[in-house]
Amino acid sequence: MLSVRTGLIRHCGKDGEELKETPAAYFGADLKRIVSEAYNVERPNASIPIHFIRTKGGVAVIGAATIRPSSLTARVEERNLHVLVFARHLTPRLVTNLSKIYRIDGLALNSERDKKKLNVPLTDVSGRNIAFLSWPSKLPGSRSFLAVRTQLAVGCAILALFLAAIGVVGFVIIRKLREDEARSRHKALHDSLTGLSNRAALVEHLQGAVERADGSFIYLYLVDLDGFKGVNDTWGHAAGDSLLVAVAHKLRAELPPHALIARLGGDEFAIVTVGDRQLLEETDISESIQRVVSAEFALHGRLIQVGGSAGVSGAKDIDTQVGELMRTADVALYQAKDLGRGRTVIYEQALDAKRREQAILEHQLRRTLTRDGIDVHYQPLVDADSFAIRGVEALARWNSATLGTVRPDIFIPLAEKAGLIDTLGMQVIEKAVAATAQWGRIEVCVNVSPLQLQDQNFVRRVAATLDKAGFDPSRLTLEITEGVLIARPEHAHRAIDALKSLGVKIALDDFGIGYASIGALRKFGFDRMKIDKSLVSELEVDRKAPGIFQATVALANALEIPVTAEGIETNSQALIARHCGCDLLQGYLFSQPVTAEEISVQYFNVTQDSVSTDAEEFLPTSSAARSTKAVATSVDANI
Repeated sequence: MLSVRTGLIRHCGKDGEELKETPAAYFGADLKRIVSEAYNVERPNASIPIHFIRTKGGVAVIGAATIRPSSLTARVEERNLHVLVFARHLTPRLVTNLSKIYRIDGLALNSERDKKKLNVPLTDVSGRNIAFLSWPSKLPGSRSFLAVRTQLAVGCAILALFLAAIGVVGFVIIRKLREDEARSRHKALHDSLTGLSNRAALVEHLQGAVERADGSFIYLYLVDLDGFKGVNDTWGHAAGDSLLVAVAHKLRAELPPHALIARLGGDEFAIVTVGDRQLLEETDISESIQRVVSAEFALHGRLIQVGGSAGVSGAKDIDTQVGELMRTADVALYQAKDLGRGRTVIYEQALDAKRREQAILEHQLRRTLTRDGIDVHYQPLVDADSFAIRGVEALARWNSATLGTVRPDIFIPLAEKAGLIDTLGMQVIEKAVAATAQWGRIEVCVNVSPLQLQDQNFVRRVAATLDKAGFDPSRLTLEITEGVLIARPEHAHRAIDALKSLGVKIALDDFGIGYASIGALRKFGFDRMKIDKSLVSELEVDRKAPGIFQATVALANALEIPVTAEGIETNSQALIARHCGCDLLQGYLFSQPVTAEEISVQYFNVTQDSVSTDAEEFLPTSSAARSTKAVATSVDANI
């Protein structure tokens, strides 16, 4: 049995197994003509082609018919129809059965005419004799021969019906294959979790809109859920999946029917609208998107609210390239995140300039870190009573040869985004430990990014740095912000415990502006707390500020946590901080961040080669510090 379509072999089998050679080689050149005749069966005076043919397996009867739809109303092109070819060899066993059925004794199949017997020639498609059915010449045999001719015709008719039945079965199979193909295509173009279109469908939809080029305007919205990671971390991936499904359903309900909604992966969605620009702008898709992503969702017995950021890019279809449209929408999305999330940003060319600037900064920062070129400056921490220096805070500084001085509030967030914060942070720790190792009991404080605490190798690297420098771990204090306690508290707790087991101290930085609870303060067991400079700056401006400041310090003292006041710039601020219970002061009143050499000269009055190890001798030499100490002494006397 052989199934072909316009010369393309779909299946070829022999005795239930796949034919090992090509049909043309097995059946010969007449096969092509038989197939061609099958396409002409519906034409006038045409009949189903049934012939004899000589194959490599012997002589066979062969027939061919097109496989047509069962419905008379279905319209198909003749060139698209499949042809079923069926052949059966005239084997000795078959010839014997024919002899018995039609009572023709001595019936045999011969390649040549037997002149001593009656013969019936078997002709091929060209009318050539390819074999003969022969039997002994006798009167009963002649009568049987006449009967056989009629029966053979009937047999051919039955074979034709059989082939037609196979055609019907073939049509059913093909229809099922098409249905399977449609299901597979739907699966390939849709997200299995939410049922929305996926990235492939989004690109296909955009490409189709561009190719139509009917003057329509295309808007692409890229949306990221802002708090999705926290949902996964806090309540598990099942809750995260439920949230994605809920957002997808709400987007379908809120957005216009003509909008294509897709999930690109993770918590990123995309919306495409195509049409008249004025009508699209009148339909405020951005507002609808923000309303959906900022809504509360009741999931697993709790209310979950996350919010989202969106980037929008639009262009006329004839001017649009799909890749560029997605890139510009992505640029706008990142700008929305940089601006604080929970908002929608429309792309403009200025965003590309900013992104190029960020790319240059990242490239230069990466080169600087590769060459170990981050500088470290130090700001003194002075005793609130004696004004003797008791420690320094190590601060990263970047002086680029091409960009000049880059502020920390620019390059540190950039390092966190670019995955460079681990390298930058360890360079600061290594340089600070090496510089302060010879300063006796002077302590050094270093800020640590929340991302560094998430690195499983961070504690090991700190321990290796301390061992290499021979640095007493108790002299090192790592400062973390309150955000670490909220984002991943369990992970932070493990990292802090491991650091404290080394002997390293942990300080809570910028206290007073975040959301750390009393329970969190007790749980993490901080060695020190730093009052944020925003509270200090209000001490002489807001009459309520001193009371708030005192209450904050009193809370820390109640928990037996020593307090550092940072951002001290005036004598009054220093005195208030001292009398409220702060034991360490830090700020421009005493010194700006300076190099290690300048610290040695300004506070030790000696070079680093001859630094004393007695911390009580390290008194500030600045006139501001001396003035502050004099005022403090006077105030104490009056008290």
